[in-house]
Amino acid sequence: MNNSIVSADQIAEILTKYSLGELTSPIERLTNGWTNITMKFTTTPDDKTYILRIYLPGTLRNISFENIKFELDFITYIYNELNLPVAPMIDPPGIFTFDNENYCVLFPFIHGIKYLDTPETPVRQLWQTLEISRFLGRMHSNIRTKKLKLISSNRCSVKFTNIKYDLVHSCEQFQKEHPDLYKRIRIITDQHTKSIPLISDTDEQDIFEKNLVNNLPIGYIHADIHDDNVLFSLDENKIAAVLDFDDMYIGPLLIDLAITLCLWCGTGSIFNFEYAREFLFVYQNEREMLLTDDEWNLLETFCYLTILNQILFSIQAEECAKPLRNMINELLLPIECIAKEENRFLGKVRQIK
Repeated sequence: MNNSIVSADQIAEILTKYSLGELTSPIERLTNGWTNITMKFTTTPDDKTYILRIYLPGTLRNISFENIKFELDFITYIYNELNLPVAPMIDPPGIFTFDNENYCVLFPFIHGIKYLDTPETPVRQLWQTLEISRFLGRMHSNIRTKKLKLISSNRCSVKFTNIKYDLVHSCEQFQKEHPDLYKRIRIITDQHTKSIPLISDTDEQDIFEKNLVNNLPIGYIHADIHDDNVLFSLDENKIAAVLDFDDMYIGPLLIDLAITLCLWCGTGSIFNFEYAREFLFVYQNEREMLLTDDEWNLLETFCYLTILNQILFSIQAEECAKPLRNMINELLLPIECIAKEENRFLGKVRQIK
């Protein structure tokens, strides 16, 4: 199949093989991501709508049957055991391929809308932020119950030392084309991530990274809960589904917490500290485990680093969902607001009720 759109004949082949009916709608291409392509179609006689995801090979992630199964098993667990709003794999067909090429999976189509940004609601609403907080806390509650055991996986993890080194030493072309944006990036990296050294040797990076997260709670993390990966209900103030667990792995829960805090506590062009306080309070209640001292101590630093990771990914990607300048500007705004507080961040977001 390569990167082309799947044909109607290929869809018909899937439906026939797994007794899922017949194709009754045009095939609609929903995404053309860096790591997958998703398409939507409807079948008869049950009038069901499906999403077909094709996992694309590339340098961004190791694509294998085991890695995809790791992701889908986790989605099944949080759907069945935690009753969280996600789209579980259709079973059958499970994971399959066309002609031994790219892996594919069928999911049910979830009706919903993305981030509400209308003239009536020009900035993010608090209920949206708290819905994300509830979802994340419940997902992370496995750290306490351990109902789903941690299993080894070769999925790529975030390495902050490598992120910082690449932003400083491997973005020459971006610096030439967008000097203003790059200057803003360097202010964050140079002035607000001083605890992360510039290390070029990968072995030394691994040693520092291991020591950095050594005392942090570890569990299953989504690592990419941004606007495009969340659907809200059409008629209720709640999440319809969190999507795209392609980047999930086992790592510090603080990575998930920091990135969602930054991405979902923005109102307009500012980071809303009142939203952040509510976010963290709800998150801890749902996780049923208070943030540890180590998590509090590293929270601000992880806010900078997780967003810098998103920025580096956008710079290195061949194409972006949005214009690159707009995307990086939106990512920089929340951490620039945090940076202006000059070590008052914890005092503004930590609360006891």
